[in-house]
Formats: sequence, C-alpha cells, structure tokens
Amino acid sequence: MRMTRPLLSWSLYDWASSPVPTLHTTFIFSVFFTTAVMPDGGTAAWAWMTSASALMVAITAPVLGRLADGRGAAKRFLLYATIIGAATTAGLWFVEPDPAFAMLALTLSAVSILAMELSFVFYNAMLPAVAGPREYGRASGLAWGIGYVGAIFALVLVLMLFVMPEEPVLGIGREGAAHIRVTMIFAALWLCLFAAPLFLFVKSPAPVPDPAPLGAQIRSSLKTAMAIPGMTRFLLARMLFADGLVTLFAFGGIYAATVFGFSQTKVLVFGIILNITAGIGAGIGGFADDRVGSLRVMRICLIALAGLGAMAILAPAEWLFWAAGACLGIFIGPLQSSARTWVARKAPPEQRASLFGLMMFSGKATSFVGPLIYGILITATGNERAGMAVVIALLLASLLVLPRR
Repeated sequence: MRMTRPLLSWSLYDWASSPVPTLHTTFIFSVFFTTAVMPDGGTAAWAWMTSASALMVAITAPVLGRLADGRGAAKRFLLYATIIGAATTAGLWFVEPDPAFAMLALTLSAVSILAMELSFVFYNAMLPAVAGPREYGRASGLAWGIGYVGAIFALVLVLMLFVMPEEPVLGIGREGAAHIRVTMIFAALWLCLFAAPLFLFVKSPAPVPDPAPLGAQIRSSLKTAMAIPGMTRFLLARMLFADGLVTLFAFGGIYAATVFGFSQTKVLVFGIILNITAGIGAGIGGFADDRVGSLRVMRICLIALAGLGAMAILAPAEWLFWAAGACLGIFIGPLQSSARTWVARKAPPEQRASLFGLMMFSGKATSFVGPLIYGILITATGNERAGMAVVIALLLASLLVLPRR
C-alpha cells in the first residue's frame, strides 16, 4: 500500500479525534465528574447521559448520511461535526468540582459525544477516496493504529504537563482542579490542529442527487442494505458489540477507580498501556483483514474480548486486572477497523455515507441499553463488577449473530 498525501491526511483524523473520547469519556473527565463534580449518584447520571446521546446519534446518523450522499457533503458535514465537538469539549473547562456544575457538565458532554460520533459517519464514508478496495483493510487498520498512537501521545503529554507536576505548566495551578479541567481544552486544540490536513488534501465524494423526498431516500437506503448478503446480521451483530464497547469505554476508568482504587494518575497510565496494545492490534488486524477477511478477524476479536473481559471482571488482584486490561486493547482496534472495512467493501459507491449512517444507527440505536443496564445493576446491587458483566453478555451475543461469510 503506497502512502499518499490524501491517505495520510485522512488517517490523521483518527490521530486528531482519538484524544477527545480518551480524555473526555474514558480516562479523565468522566472520572473527574463521578469523583469530584457529582460524587453522589454521578456514575448513574453519567450512564443516563451516555444513553441519551447514543439515542440521538441513532436518530440522526441515517438522515445525515443520506443527506451527505445526495449533496456530496461528507467533508462539509465532517467539518461541522468537528467544530461542534471541539467547542463543547473545550467548554468543559468551565466545569468546577461542585455539584452545581453537574448539569453543565452533562449537557456539554452529551453534545460533544453526539458531534464526535456523527463525525465518523462522514469520515468513514471517505475511505474509498483514499484507498483501493484491496487496500481497505490496511488503510482502515493504519488509521485506527494512528488514532491509538495519538491517544497515547495525548495521555502522556497530559500526564507530564498537567496531572503529575506539583506546578502544572502555563501557570494553571491545582485550585478548583484546573489541572484536570485544562485537559479538555488540550483535547479540543489537538482535534482542530491535526484534523486540518483532511480538509485541505482529501476530496469529498461526488454528490449523487436524488429527487425523491428524504423519507423515500432513507427507505431506499434501507432496502439497499437489506439486499446485501449478510448485511442484516452484520448490523445486528454490530449493534450488540457496539453496545458492549460503549459501556466499556464509558465506564472503564470509573470501574478501575471504584473497584481497585486507581488514582487519576494510575487511570492515565492504564489508559496509555491500553492504547499501546490497541495500536499494535489495529496495525496487525489491518493486514489480517486483507488476507483472511473482515468477518474472521471480527470473530477472533469477539472471542478474545469476551474471555479477557471476564478475566478482568473476576480478577481478585490488581495485577491480573492490569494484565487482562492490557491484552484487551489488542483486540479492540481490529474489531472496529474490520467492521468499517466490511461495510466499505459491501456498500455501493453512491450510498456509502448512507450505509455508514445505518452502521452508526446499528451501533447507537440500542447503545443506551448497555449503560442503562450497567446503571440499573450497580444501583440495585451496589457492585461495579455486576454492572460490567453486561459487556461480556453483549460480546457473546454479537458473536452468535455475526454472518458466517
């Protein structure tokens, strides 16, 4: 695979965007919210917010995907989503460690999550503009790998510049948890800086006008998707494993902090290790995808994730949790990358954004279910381990549903 300027520019969007969820919803702000902003009931409130934003993604993704195809607006819509995501993420700087700021935190977080998730409908649709069909797996794996490396760099920089020093850089200080809150501005600036090459060097797909009303266009996209062999089962399987991963990403840092008493610094170190293994896995998975096929890669990943996830949940000692968690990363990247590749290979050129919108719909239509069940289980049992068990159930169900070929 030849590294062209458009391919590198497209791949850099993964590098640009990955620190936002990594610092916001997984390792920094979510932990700050549940331990300092809203220590009483914060975990449940975060679960409800995550569920609501996922439901909004499910409702809007198919419509926006269809509009992007019809107008050739994938890049323009991606720009809008990026700007909104950056602005709302940066706005979290104003959230202080006080319950009075809980609603502001939840509102800005919900809009940030919505914008960043929708951005991938348009970003994924641009994969065929930078690589040939025989290179989709390696191109997708490269981008996922670069994204994880970006998350590692961002985590290391945040750790060294703001979280660990007694006197954080730029005179930020620690009063009012400013050294934690400033990481949201850092993530927003990182996104804007490294997303720029895509908008400069990657062409937007050509428009495919459709005179039919929008509702009829969406029905046409659904009909096209259902006619593709294996697509129905794939979308259902994607729905299930996406629910599991959403729950894992949303509550992984919270779980480590509450069950094993991880400090903010230790959560960050764990995140760095997880992203290192995920980056390695994404790179290897991309080559494997082009050789053995997307579905086989996804099956292997689902089996491994279910087994390692069970080990992490049942781990009686912290060292076993560290080991299982680090190995989880190897299989997270290839699973997501191969799902993108499978759709890119199957989608008709004139409906790529539409089908990626449906893929996002399948990933979000019920993605409130995992966090919702998690919230119900920990509310009922007071046990974080019981809540995280929903992840294993969703991964195994996805394995059973995935198409055979």
